[in-house]
Amino acid sequence: MGTKKSNGVSAAPAAPRTTKGATAEAAYFLSLSLQNVRCFGEPEQTLDLCCRENVPAQWTILLGDNGTGKTTILQALVSFERLGHSVPESPLDTRLTRVMLLYLPDLGEHPFLRTPAVPAKLRLQFARGSPFTGSASMHERIECSWERNAPADGFAISRFQPNNVTPPACYAYGASRRMGKGGLSESGPDDAVASLFSEQADLRNAEEWLLQTDYTASKRSEFQETQKRRLEQVKELLLRILPEGEVNDIRFVVSGTAWAKPRVEFRTHYGWVPLRQLGYGYRTLIAWMVDFASRMVERYPDSPDPLAEPAVVLVDEIDLHLHPKWQRQLIGYLTERFPNTQFIATAHSPLIVQAAGSVGANLVVLKREGDHVVIENDPPSIRGWSIDQLLTSELVGLPSARPSEFDALMLRYQKLLSKARLTKAEKKELDKIEATIGTLPGGETAVEARRMLDLVEETQKLLKQDLTAQP
Repeated sequence: MGTKKSNGVSAAPAAPRTTKGATAEAAYFLSLSLQNVRCFGEPEQTLDLCCRENVPAQWTILLGDNGTGKTTILQALVSFERLGHSVPESPLDTRLTRVMLLYLPDLGEHPFLRTPAVPAKLRLQFARGSPFTGSASMHERIECSWERNAPADGFAISRFQPNNVTPPACYAYGASRRMGKGGLSESGPDDAVASLFSEQADLRNAEEWLLQTDYTASKRSEFQETQKRRLEQVKELLLRILPEGEVNDIRFVVSGTAWAKPRVEFRTHYGWVPLRQLGYGYRTLIAWMVDFASRMVERYPDSPDPLAEPAVVLVDEIDLHLHPKWQRQLIGYLTERFPNTQFIATAHSPLIVQAAGSVGANLVVLKREGDHVVIENDPPSIRGWSIDQLLTSELVGLPSARPSEFDALMLRYQKLLSKARLTKAEKKELDKIEATIGTLPGGETAVEARRMLDLVEETQKLLKQDLTAQP
């Protein structure tokens, strides 16, 4: 890409000027319905992506066991953009993204079919209108659908309605989120959703993009000041999103030797470290942040702050490879830095759930019922809940937040505490259990914690009365 310079850095191409500033309007998802799509069966299931009527939510977090369709939902959302431009000319032309055709050639006619013998349906509602930080709150509501009838006489029929309606453009990141090893021109198909469909699909080479932007920012041209501003915006993004105190500066190193390649280094608490030698959690986060930021720069070349423009981002397992401290801070920072981006993500971590609750995110739980999955859009409010309470709620579903070997002890502990009177043997047993598990209250959900504290206080009073009454 570009012409190689004497210092070994490829010059970034001139900034495209096909888009003037921000788009005239934003586009966000409102709902997605699925019927006979993979694990979703005959009863149509609808995912609500609104924070209130006709207003898209900025954050939606999908929760559920492995295999309950979280990734399927993300793939269905991004596929609508690729399905909606025309009616297929033949049964084999399913209007899939080229990424599906390149990376998934063994999936047959369509990877969303639950079974070829059963009709399948996807229905999408999205909004066009003001961005999240815009003054207007009302959006135009648009609905489109894709249907696949059961094969008749050896042919299957696809139908998308209405034609030539383009849903929101998406940037999607699968669980691998692997940074490309080669240059931007050597990384294969540059598709913004590729990693969501294949672990083999690389993201853009973050290091080369940063080096190219630094190079053009150093050369006099009509784009120099813009490139300087872009570079500082992305550097600030990375320094803010990486753990505070662990990474505090970024530099671009160009060696004077002919064989050495230029590189990006990060200043850590133990010195300057090349990007490729950072820990995997650092590299994974940097990879998808730079990939997304670079695409926003391209989409809004004349905007003073491309990262603040409208977008839709889907992230599979957003908590993957992140330390708990990062998990608690990530959603808040992304909300601040990308104020007009709609995020739809899957997660397993209660820390992500806790952080999502603090920004008023939609929480959605996917559950198995027999041979299909149901979507529960309105789980109970979890604002202010502890991690233990989240772990043992229906959102995560653990029977206990303690090691499994303590479960039987805790059950016995709760039973003893609930008694009005204890025998001497039971008192000794209670003391022994307390010595094993400590003095933590037995309740682990919000309701149980309060009830058990009350029971402990009541039991202590009864024990004192009992001891006082004894001769």
